Amino acid sequence: MPEPALRPTVNDVAFHLAPNAPWLPLALLSAGAVALALWAYRFAIPPLPAFARRALATLRAAALLALLWLLAQPVLLRARGGEARVVVLLDRSASMDLPAAPNAAGGAPARSRAAAAERAVAALRSAWRGRAALEVVPFASRLAADSADAGPRGATALGDALAALGRAPAGEAAGAVVVVSDGAVNAGEDPVSAARALGLPVHAVLIGDPGGDDRAIEGIEASAAARVGEATPVRVRVRSTEPRGTPLPVELLDGGRVIGRSTAIAPGGGEVTVEFRPVPARPGLAVWTARVDSLAGEVTAANNARQVAVEVAPGRLGVVIVSAGLNWDLTFVRRALAGDSSLAVTTWVRERDGFRALERRRAGAPGEADLRGAAVVVLDALDPASVSPGFDRALAAFVRGGGGLLLFGGPAPGVSRFRRGALGAELGVELDAAALGRAGTPVPGPEARELLQWEDDAARAEQAWRAAAPLADLAPVTPGAGDRVLVGAAGGGPPLLLARRVGRGQALFVNGTGTWRWSLAAHDDRSGERGRRLWRRVARWLAEPVQGEPLRVRPERWLTAGGERVRLFATLQDERFAPVAGAEVVGEARDAAGRARPVAFEPREAGAYVAALDDLPPGRWTVLARATRGGRELGRATAEFAVDRWSLEASRTLPDSATLAAVAAASGGRMSAGADVAAWARGLESRALARGRSESLRLWESPWLFALVVGALSVEWAWRRRRGLP
Repeated sequence: MPEPALRPTVNDVAFHLAPNAPWLPLALLSAGAVALALWAYRFAIPPLPAFARRALATLRAAALLALLWLLAQPVLLRARGGEARVVVLLDRSASMDLPAAPNAAGGAPARSRAAAAERAVAALRSAWRGRAALEVVPFASRLAADSADAGPRGATALGDALAALGRAPAGEAAGAVVVVSDGAVNAGEDPVSAARALGLPVHAVLIGDPGGDDRAIEGIEASAAARVGEATPVRVRVRSTEPRGTPLPVELLDGGRVIGRSTAIAPGGGEVTVEFRPVPARPGLAVWTARVDSLAGEVTAANNARQVAVEVAPGRLGVVIVSAGLNWDLTFVRRALAGDSSLAVTTWVRERDGFRALERRRAGAPGEADLRGAAVVVLDALDPASVSPGFDRALAAFVRGGGGLLLFGGPAPGVSRFRRGALGAELGVELDAAALGRAGTPVPGPEARELLQWEDDAARAEQAWRAAAPLADLAPVTPGAGDRVLVGAAGGGPPLLLARRVGRGQALFVNGTGTWRWSLAAHDDRSGERGRRLWRRVARWLAEPVQGEPLRVRPERWLTAGGERVRLFATLQDERFAPVAGAEVVGEARDAAGRARPVAFEPREAGAYVAALDDLPPGRWTVLARATRGGRELGRATAEFAVDRWSLEASRTLPDSATLAAVAAASGGRMSAGADVAAWARGLESRALARGRSESLRLWESPWLFALVVGALSVEWAWRRRRGLP
């Protein structure tokens, strides 16, 4: 509870006139008014006592001077001492659980920074008793709504807390702010700018000893995806405050099993990188832990380990290419896909005497067995019914079950050839004769920007698309209701790349010929790499099946740092793949130890639902979700994610005096160490604890001043009448 504030006092008074007041004319008129008042009472008959003569002249002069100077719009400023109320921002983040001083090897553990902070607050109360009222407001990832809630403790957002304090009632009534913290800010806005914008002196009390050695895993990086049996590079950044040349043993673990060992050499107060190349043995979510040996007497061992989560695919993606004959488009696409080690490419080409497999040197048309294990099928100027009836039926089942289909229309009749066969109803396109003969210059659509970004730099990627060669042999296609135009044609021509959902799979139509020119542009040595990257990205995109089950749940991130919020996203659709709104999606998250948390999803846009979980313990978690509407079950889904033991609070374990000193300097405050807070608080002047306030009174609008002028003139008139003066 806040203590009662002291009563404010008036410290200073100031008086000023309007900026454009006519000083010289007013001074001359004032002199004339005084002279007029004195002249009016210089007569000898009837006689007046000397006191009465001087008093009457003074009353008239005062009234005339007041009236004249009111024309200059005078303002009276009264500076008042602010309420002696101080807000103490008390750091409750997880780093405050660390020891306030380095632990001595073999000695008793030092008290925590949180305990030292409580002692500092008690010292402030004692030193300022009778001088200021203290209100303690905790903060961590946000400013506390009450004394018991500082939000998740996994981050220190001092800048956000100061900004929120300025909008809170406690900040509006405060005369000063004292931050009691270790200064290890790791989230939110700049605390220096926030302190400057607050408009109050922000004092700082540093908790913790910045000395001591520490080892930490500063970061761990790996590919977002990996494949069974393939080495995956993992880079681990190790930080140490130890002298240069100190060996730092580092391990990489999969659960409790060591899958890599290395030794880094301390650079002397900086970072060093260690690389591992683990080989995943099974598909699914792999969670690997990098760990450095702990150091005797270090600040904490909480930052000696850090995890990374990698989604491991079953193996190489199978790509089956079936072409009506060798051509330039087929050559460049096949070369791009075959050059990717994560893709297993098999190509059949129709020749005069039948089909031939290029990689296996085997004759005969592809069949159902050749589609087993494939993720994407490429048809080049060939409809599936022309291959064989068995292949036609197998391909239909393949795509409807989630497989990807890349369709090159080739020369006339182009993409309209795919209306034949078992997939004819799904792959048929509508033609518009009015679109015949239009240009095929590519114009990528905004929704496909990520898929079609064949350069790391987005601006260069767009520039390359503007310079890309046009396609020939365009079919006058009109997109259907469910089609997505990924690449259109300049001038309103027919689409060049058209995506369509087929069951759980996707089909991508390439309308026209000449895509090989996108990989072989004159005076552009990067065009070949762009073309390879484009077709590889398209193959991986097609290999990902669309949502076939009614309910799907995925985490925002496979791995979340300890103390941070875990967000889960759910999508719900009906049997026609239309989004379903208005459902209730609930479930639970369960870890390996059997601990469970209820999960309730909130609706967002149609068919989308979001859930959030705070303060989950570290470990692997499985989510089980169920969707219902009107008492009827619509679907079930499972998902997996992991929570790291590492948190933002473990990234900066040493107290940061520089940040707190900058906050105090920017706001006119002062800084003290926690051990010296009692003497520092007693020596702080009272003006440093109170907000200065000023009140202005516009005298030229004051009825009381006009009443005084009228009163002075009235007294003079009554006195004159009593003496018999006219």
